[in-house]
Order: sequence, then structure tokens, then C-alpha cells
Amino acid sequence: MMQKNIIMACICVAASLSACDNYLDIEPKGKAVLNTVEDYLGLLEPVDAEYVHDNFCYVANEQTTGNMAELEGYKYPIYSSCFFWDEEYDRASNITDGEACSLLYNKCYSRIARYNILIDNIGDAEGPESEKKMGIAQAKAMRAYNYFFLINTFAKPYNPSTADTDHGIIVRKKFELESEGKQYSVAETYASILQDINEALPDLPEKSVNAYHSDKAFGYALRAKVHLYMRNIEDALNDALEVLKFPNHELWDLSGELAAYLAQNPQFAVLPDATKYQMFRNMVLMLNGHKYSHPENLLYCPSRTAGGPVALRKYIRDSFDAQADLRYNVICMPEMPARPTAEPGCLYFMHSTTTLLNTSGIRLSEIYLIIAECYARQGNIELTLKYLNDLRKTRFDTRYYKDLVSADVNNNKDEALKYVREERVHELFSSYNCFFDMRRFCTEFDETLTKTYTDTNGETHTYTLKPDSHLLTFPFPVKAIQTTNLIQNSK
Repeated sequence: MMQKNIIMACICVAASLSACDNYLDIEPKGKAVLNTVEDYLGLLEPVDAEYVHDNFCYVANEQTTGNMAELEGYKYPIYSSCFFWDEEYDRASNITDGEACSLLYNKCYSRIARYNILIDNIGDAEGPESEKKMGIAQAKAMRAYNYFFLINTFAKPYNPSTADTDHGIIVRKKFELESEGKQYSVAETYASILQDINEALPDLPEKSVNAYHSDKAFGYALRAKVHLYMRNIEDALNDALEVLKFPNHELWDLSGELAAYLAQNPQFAVLPDATKYQMFRNMVLMLNGHKYSHPENLLYCPSRTAGGPVALRKYIRDSFDAQADLRYNVICMPEMPARPTAEPGCLYFMHSTTTLLNTSGIRLSEIYLIIAECYARQGNIELTLKYLNDLRKTRFDTRYYKDLVSADVNNNKDEALKYVREERVHELFSSYNCFFDMRRFCTEFDETLTKTYTDTNGETHTYTLKPDSHLLTFPFPVKAIQTTNLIQNSK
């Protein structure tokens, strides 16, 4: 009965969201019957849980294509306009149903609606008060996460000097079918996100039932991330350090797994390193898998990567330590033969669904990077390198690993921050972080970006992206504009 009730509830919610975040256009196809706490907790299950960010890696100059002719010919125009930093292309008229950003928008608001139903009604359900409190806390934490995704996709990057007047997104704290949503400012949206996290933290469980559900460590991690984006460095650091106090989360020891594999197979000692890495990838990672339930995941969110093969641009390939870094040698596939249609020099990597890299969630590795970034900003070189090294030890072949020392960054805070940013690229590639990082760094440091591309005719082109470019913000989907009172934030 519970499963039937939950399915019916989700059908009702999905129908109510037929106009994206506008609840006015509804044709309910089922009646929700939610009686017990267990019924309501079912609304936290990862139904339709993708965070679709296919376009992000193209605009962030991270991902490249397996077919240059299609990219240059605008076969998939949003991808192409993102990749070529094409400010003239009319994205706002072409983000329609089925396009990645439209799917992201709809899925986030659909989840938010389910969380609002739980928050509004679980108090009247049959069941333990402790589980009601936990359910409300987890729903608020996940509501905050979805609004964080939305504000960093469809509104300007957070800028303390303009956030009060920059138009944000529609924020709903209740499931109200007959009310029109209000578009908050960027500052108001961030304040709402922090309020949800602050209210959730006391009642989040020390350990959740699985990686799809939020726990206290995730709550602190999300708040650390929000503070980082708001440039509240001390608060971000304190929350990130708090995450490390929870023993049920630990880094994925990729280097340890490789060392154990080689120790168990001493006959491989005579083989070239490239062959060892390939065998480890095929026999360990692809067969046994890097499980979604791995304790490195503070929150695991399903994601997708459209098309194939999946590849990083050559400049990222060249930035890896090709001898020692296992993210290059094991997760990526440097031995893959070049495709004649692909951009030359690109680096193929395992599909995110194969290694479960958690490109839409939050991993403990990111917390180490947040801590390192905060210390770098504060000028504490020693602690910056400590947390970078703690992460790198798990990602580098132990036979070649060396700690970073102050001389590597010239004992300079700006150089240290540069290392942190580079490490974020190596650790968090193919995730939403590439685009979100691009936005916040361009805005804060007034960075103008350039990139080159050699087309299928052999001609080289240089593209420029200025820190005030509208390409740093995706337009609201066409249907959202048609069915709400939203003010469009981009074009």
C-alpha cells in the first residue's frame, strides 16, 4: 500500500508541475493517500533524481567533442553555443522541453514540490516524532541543495555588491497550488538556502540509511559550500572542518587499491605502467565498481553525460602529472586511440555511470579542497598544502608520489590558491563544479578567459569570455517564462 500511495503522490506532484515551477496549471491524475511517517519519508527517495548538467562542461571549456563537424555545424546548438562562447546565439528561445537545462529546471522544482509536501504534512502523519523531525530536516537539506543548483545555473553568480538587486529564481517554501511564485533576489535566495540548512542540521541523522539521503556531514558540507560561494571564508572553513569529524565518511583510497592489486599480482611487475593501469581499471574498477555507497559520498546524486565518447580538452590533459596521477591513468584512458572526428589531443575518460564519480553530488574530496582553498585565501600555506597532500596521497601512484612543499608554491598565497584551483579541475572534472567554479572565480577575480580551437579545416580560432558575459548564466527555459512572472536573467 505504501508504494502505491507514494507513486500516486508523485504522479499528482508531477501533474502539478506541468508548467515547471508554476502550480496553477494542474490536472491531477491520481489522488495522494499519505497516512504514515513511512509514507512521507518515501517522498525523499531519489525518484527522477538526475541533475542534468550536460551543457556545463562545454561552457566551462572542460569537455570536448567526439565529432568536430557536428559541433561546428551546430547540430546540437546549445552545446555549440556554449563551447564556442557564442554570445550572439539566442539560447533563451531555444531552451525548450527536453533540452538539458530545461530538464534540470523541471527536475529540481519537481523534487522541491515533493519536499514541500513532506514538510507541510508529515507532522499530522502516524508515526514517531523523531522520524518526523528527521524527515523534515532531510527534506529541508535537499530543498536547499536543489535551490543551490538552480540559483547557480539560472541567476548571476553571487556578488556581495549586487546580490541584493540581482534577479534570482522562484523560491517556494510551501506546496501551494493556487499561488503565484515569487522571484527572489540572489541575496534572498542564498538567505533562504542558509535558513533551510540551519534549521535542518540539528535533526539530520549522524548516518543516513544510504548515500541518497542527507546526513549531518552533508548538512555541514553544503553550508560550507554556500558560505564559500558567498565569500564567507571563515564560516566556510569552520563548516568544512566540521565535516571531517564524522567517522562514517572517508576518502576513496584509489592509490591504496592499486597498490593492493599490484601486491596481489607480483607477476605484473615486468609490465609497463600503462598496461598495469589498464588492467587495474578493467579488472577492479569496471568489474567490481566504485560503489555509489562508498563512504566518500556525502550525498550521491545520479547524473548523466550525454553522447560519447566523453573527453576532456587537451589543455586539461597536459595539466595532469601523467606519470603519477591515477585520475589520469586509471579513471581517464590515455591509451585510447585518437578518433579521426574528435578534437586532437583530447583525453577520454570512463563514463560517470561506470565509476559512479558522483558528478552531481558532494564528495568528501571536495571538502578537502574547500578547506585548502580557505587556508590559501587566509595565507596559511602550511595548512593549504596539508589538506591538498591528504587528498593527493589517495589519488597518486604511491611509487611516484611526492608531497607538495612550500617551495612548490613559492611560499605565496596566490600560487597556493592556483594549485588548489588546478586540483579542483583534476578531482572534480565532469561535474557541475567546473561551471560553478568558472562563474565564481570570473566574478570575484574579474577574470577574462581565452581559449583556442583548431577547426576541421585546420584554422585556429581564439575565443574570449569576459567576467560580465551573460554566458555565465543560463536563461530560464521557454516554458518557465511563458507560465510564470519570471524576469529573464540571461539570453
